[in-house]
Parts: sequence; C-alpha cells; structure tokens
Amino acid sequence: MATAESSSDTASIDESEIAEASTNSRTVSALTEVMTVMDSVGRARNADDLFLVNSGSGSEYLVDTRTESCECPWKQYNPGKECKHQKRVPFATGERPIPQWVDDDALDDQFGLHVDGEPRKAVADGGVMQVRFNDGGVTDPKEDPLAVTSEDEPRTKRAKREDMDASFLAKPGRYEVHSASDSRYEVDVLEETCSCPDTAERCKHRRRVEIEIEAKRVPRPDGKLPDA
Repeated sequence: MATAESSSDTASIDESEIAEASTNSRTVSALTEVMTVMDSVGRARNADDLFLVNSGSGSEYLVDTRTESCECPWKQYNPGKECKHQKRVPFATGERPIPQWVDDDALDDQFGLHVDGEPRKAVADGGVMQVRFNDGGVTDPKEDPLAVTSEDEPRTKRAKREDMDASFLAKPGRYEVHSASDSRYEVDVLEETCSCPDTAERCKHRRRVEIEIEAKRVPRPDGKLPDA
C-alpha cells in the first residue's frame, strides 16, 4: 500500500496535463497495476528516452518516450494512443503529475523506485507535491537516512531506494552489500572500491554503505559498534 507523501512543491502545472490524465481505464491501470519502471539498465542503458517496464505478469516492454512507442501488443493495435506502460513512465519519473482524484492507497508501491525522477501529485491549489512511498507512514527525511531529497544525485537516490542489505565483513573497512537481485558485492570504504561492475567513481553500493555508517546502522570501519 502506498502511503507517505513528502513536502509540498509550489511549482505550477500545465492544465493540459491534468486533462490528459482524466479518469479512464488505461490511466487507472497505469497508476494502480503492479509495474516496475527502470532506466539505465539492459536495453535502456545509457539512453535517456528509453525505459523498461516490467508488468505484474512478468512481461517486459521497452518504452521509447522520444518516438512515443511501446512493445506491448495493445500498442501495436492502437498506435495513435498511449498504452498503460507509456502512461506509467511519466507518472513514475515525475514528468506528469499524478491526478488529484487518485486515492493514495490505490497507487502501486513501485512508483519511482528504479528511476531518477520523483513522482509528483497535483494538489488543489494548482501546484504539485512530491510523493514518497514506504511501508508505514509519513517519514521525516531528517529522521530517516534513506529518505530521498531533491538534492540527491541519481546514484544516491538508488542507494537509498533500492532494497539492499549492508553488513560489516572484515576490518579495516570492508563491507558486503546484498542487492535486490541477490548479487553480493564487497565494498572497501578505505580503499574506496566496490566489486560491482559499475565504473562510476562512487557506485550505489558504496554510497549505501556510507549512508549506513553515517546513520550508525552498521559497525564502524574499525569493526567497533557505533556507540562503542
């Protein structure tokens, strides 16, 4: 169940965006059905206009926002209309605000978990607010070290959002990160390295370990407990 929402954003929205998101079956499906939108992975890697959408049935479709195309069968028979996968992408990335009429409890929990954008929702005053999803309730970013902020870099957002378990491995400064894909990577905070294939200066696994250390959720690099 989707529950929490973040602080208000007073940026104005285009009235046409709300009109396009009027109540219809494809919009409702795009908002409520279980789907995962991913960028920078697989066939969507290093392509700003490409997104992979995994449906609840296990099917995967490539959505191209530049050519306004989707691989799903429905789109092939309705080339002039947006399918639910195409609609889901801008809702997930925040390019299109979630309509005000949508019940938060009906929204799919997977919104925005694997993309760089931040989902937004239209509000009564004509503005938008960012939406954050969790399993419990409203979370104060000051209290939750994994709360995403607008200032976070894309890899930091992934480090916070994705389901990872960081644990102390050995001193000095070696940690293991168990990812949602069931992969395990070794992070050395002193050597500033990670065994994952990401060539970035600071991958999401290193960032997650640094966050966990800073929040005192794992032992310090010297192996001692945070409060020792």
